[in-house]
Formats: sequence, structure tokens, C-alpha cells
Amino acid sequence: MASEGAATLKKQFGLVSATSYITGSIIGTGIFISPTVILEGMGSSVGLSLLVWMLSAGVSFCGAMCYAEYGMRVRKSGGTYTYIREGYGDLAGFVYLWTNLVLLRPLSVALSVLVCADYLMRPAFLSCPGQAPSTAKVLLGFAVVGLFVVVNLYSVRLAASVQAIVTACKVTALLIIIVTGIIHLGQGNTENFSDVFQTKDFKPGGIALAFYAGLFGYAGWDAVNGGVEEIIKPSRNIPIAVLAGLAIPTVVYVLANVAYYAVLTNDEILSGIAVAYVFGERKLGVFKWVILACVAMSAGGNTNSNIFIYSRINFVGGRDGLFPRFLSMISVQRGTPQPSIIALFLVTAAFLCLGDIKSVLGAYVFYRVGGECLAVSGIFFIRKKHTANDNTYKTHWVFPGIYVVSILALSVTAIVEKPARFFPPFVIMLMSVPLYYMSRSQSWKRFHLTRVNDWITLVCHRLLLCEHACQHVQ
Repeated sequence: MASEGAATLKKQFGLVSATSYITGSIIGTGIFISPTVILEGMGSSVGLSLLVWMLSAGVSFCGAMCYAEYGMRVRKSGGTYTYIREGYGDLAGFVYLWTNLVLLRPLSVALSVLVCADYLMRPAFLSCPGQAPSTAKVLLGFAVVGLFVVVNLYSVRLAASVQAIVTACKVTALLIIIVTGIIHLGQGNTENFSDVFQTKDFKPGGIALAFYAGLFGYAGWDAVNGGVEEIIKPSRNIPIAVLAGLAIPTVVYVLANVAYYAVLTNDEILSGIAVAYVFGERKLGVFKWVILACVAMSAGGNTNSNIFIYSRINFVGGRDGLFPRFLSMISVQRGTPQPSIIALFLVTAAFLCLGDIKSVLGAYVFYRVGGECLAVSGIFFIRKKHTANDNTYKTHWVFPGIYVVSILALSVTAIVEKPARFFPPFVIMLMSVPLYYMSRSQSWKRFHLTRVNDWITLVCHRLLLCEHACQHVQ
């Protein structure tokens, strides 16, 4: 049996690595699929669509400022889960953990690898992209997620290096789009920006969906908070990484959308074909293959960062005793939470077998930002529980206020417009409440959870050479 307190996470992330994880987590599939949803939701108005991108960045910035303070006050990994548990207790933390384990995070990883697989296969199905075999996409998706799982199992530093390289490639490719668009505008092609605020019919539900798409585009600003314990000099690096990691995608996104709207007509953007690919067809000639590679690499990079972030959430949940304890085991040789990474892979594999997960994407964004909203709303509880020192950054109360009010307004609008879309995930989330109390009962612990946990712990100890992590002391 593994001995308690034999392993701990190492501080291996500097400022560049932390910033790369945030920027790489944000710049993913969103910039390539959200423009269509936003333009449609805002009644084909170019001006209002750009406004949505900027307002979404502003709302994300407000949440990120709160997380920058959390990262300095609560020196514990786990991100949103940790902050919900610190603010509202074990039950709320368990509900969030459960929702992440069975729905949100595997869905996020599965979506990323399926998008990556789709674009890797696109060169073979240029004339009929809709005819690509779904089985082949799933198998390729398994290969992609397997690759990044192996990287994260092997080394934190290797995973961070991969993320830095992927981020640099993504930003470079988007810069090509931006420069091409600016040159196009400089040649006097400004006809697409006439009557930019002219709209067609649009409904409150469409506006809410547009903002959800914008928030999805900026999702990932909380990446570093998932691994606070592995950040070198967190008092200095976390606030800078959060600010820089969000500022870079904001500038890139707005300029990239200006380039899209300058080159493409509204009908082309709304055609349902990947907007970046259409852009490459129109302006880049043979370099359109760079765009295909960029989208595939962006989705793959999202997979890498998702595995890092959400394996840490499950790891901290296991260490806190809310999830099975084997999830809190660390490889003695590699210093990575291998059982947690493998558990995330297994649940993701189940989603990949479904082949089509797009039908629940709206609910995915709804529950993701809902969890972050709950974490931000507990800022005053966390401040009382974790006192500040002279070096602690303290955000102004306006930022959490704006974030919470904005998310609540969007959530109410979305539920009123299409309540059936959010009902199935809500039922899945509610299942966690009886599971929480069952897991707390002595009979359940004695006859079920303890035996299963001990058996898996033994396997992890002997096959993976893992030990339980020591309890974190702040």
C-alpha cells in the first residue's frame, strides 16, 4: 500500500510557461467557429458582432481579475473547484467536481480532438467535407488525445514546452490572417464595412447565444489557477500571466474578426463552412493549407491544456477526500498526477465513442460560465477566510459585480428562450447531491468505496509507481 505524504507537485512553471498555457487555452477552436454564431445571433450586423467580441473580452477580464486575486490568496491548485469549495463548502465543491468529471471537461477535450481530426482529414475530402467517415474521425480523435495524454503522463515540462510551441504557431497563423486583412483594407476594399450596424431580425435568445459564443472564444483564462501549486513565484507570475494571457487573445481576436469581415461577405461567414478555411480559399491560395494546419493545431493545443487543467481538478478533489483517493496519487519518477490523467482519458473516450457531441455545446458553455460565476460570487467569503498580506493583489469590487450580473443576465435569457436545452445536463448535475451524501455514509465507505479505492490504489502503486500526495498546507 502506498505510504501517505510521499509525493508532492513540483514548482515547474515560470512566467512564460504560465502565460503560454492561458493564451494557448484561449486561442483554440473559438476564433474559428464562433464568428459564424456571433454574426447570426446579432442579426448579421458586423458592428454589433465586433461589439460582442469586445464585451465578451471585458466580461472575461472581470472574471480573470478575481482569479488573479484568488491565485495569490488561495495557494492551492484546482481552480474553480477550489474556489467554490472554499467559498460555499464541500457539497458545492462536489457538485462542481461531478459536473466536470461526467460532462464538462471530457466534453471539452472530446470536442477539441474531434475538431482537430476533422481538419486533419479535410484535405482528403475537400469537395465533400460533410462526407468524411465519422468512424475515421473518432479513431483519429483517439490518436490525438492519446498523444497528448502520453505527453502529460511523461513530463510537466514537456507538456509546457508543447503548449508554448503550439501557442506560438497559432498566434503566427492568426497574424497572417490579420496582416492579409489589413492589406486588403489598405487597397480600398471597405465595402463590407458600410452600414455596419444594420441588422436583420434577431431575438434575445440569439443575443444570448452570441455572447455565449464570445465567452466560449475566451474560455481558458482560468488555466493557470488549475495548477497554482506548480507556479514559480506565484505572487509575481500569476497576475502578470493572467493579464498578458488574456490581453494577447483579445487583441488578436478583434483584429482577426476585422480581417474576416473585410475579406468575406456575411453570406460566406454564415455558410456553415469554417470561416478561416473560407478566408484561406479567398486570399491565401496555396497557403490555405496553413490555415487547416492552424485550426488542427489549435484544437490539439486545447486538448493539451485541458488535460493539464482538469486532471489537476480531479487530483485536488481526490486529495480533499471528495473524490476517490487514488486520484490524488503522483508518479514518484515523473511528478505528474498519472491516475487523474488516465481517469480523464477514460471518460473522454466514452464521449468520443458517441461521435457527435455538438448537440450539447450550448449547455456546455452555460454550465462552464455558471461554475465560474459561482466561484467569483464567493469572493467576499474567500477574503474573510484567506487574509491578505502586503504582496497580495486585491481586485476592485466592481469587477466581480460586473461578471456576476452579466453571467446571470445571460443565463436567465438563455433559460427563458430554450429551457429544454439545459434540462438534461441539469438532471446530470443534480445526481451529484444524493451521490455526495451516499459517499459520506459509513456503510457505503466500508463496503464499497474503500474496497474499490484500495484496489485501484494498489494497481497505481505497483504499475505506475505512484504515491499519495501529501495534504496541502497553505
